[in-house]
Amino acid sequence: MDKQMELIIEKIKTARHEKNMSQRALAYACEIPQSTLARIESGKTVPQLDTLLKITDVLNLSLSLESVKSDIPAVRRWDGLKFSLYWRNELIAKVSVTNTTAEITRFVLHPAKQIFWSDKMNIVQLSEVLESRCWERNRDDIDVILKNLGLKSYDPLEIVKKTHGVSYNDSLWIQFEGEKLSYRDVMTRRCSNV
Repeated sequence: MDKQMELIIEKIKTARHEKNMSQRALAYACEIPQSTLARIESGKTVPQLDTLLKITDVLNLSLSLESVKSDIPAVRRWDGLKFSLYWRNELIAKVSVTNTTAEITRFVLHPAKQIFWSDKMNIVQLSEVLESRCWERNRDDIDVILKNLGLKSYDPLEIVKKTHGVSYNDSLWIQFEGEKLSYRDVMTRRCSNV
């Protein structure tokens, strides 16, 4: 977790204590699980931007997408990101992020082969799509999974960079710019006899 995010989390904890709110009360007000808030406050997970905005809104802290874009490396890292979505070896979509906006070129609109619902998304929406290609945040063994991936916190973008968004029960996968992979390369662990 970068220094900017650590500072924001410290501000959240301080504001919560100043308001005499328990983690449970804040989580309830934000409509998120208390365990998620505990993981955020302990630095074990990087909050999604929409979750971060909910928390800061409830605590009356000032944080907007514009300030996040310019102040937090965790958000700036999206700028310039490019990747392609495949169904087996068929190119389904290409994604290119500029600042906090993702432009999606969809080549196939079949619902079983498409995870994007729009040709334009902000990074909060894009992060939610990527998270749909990850394990659940609240799994009992998520810390073990993250450790095995070499990650210190739950971050959908970093998880998908490591796993290519491969799910056991479908043929969708993600290739990031600069990678030279095929369906066989990313499915080896899942389907060793493909």
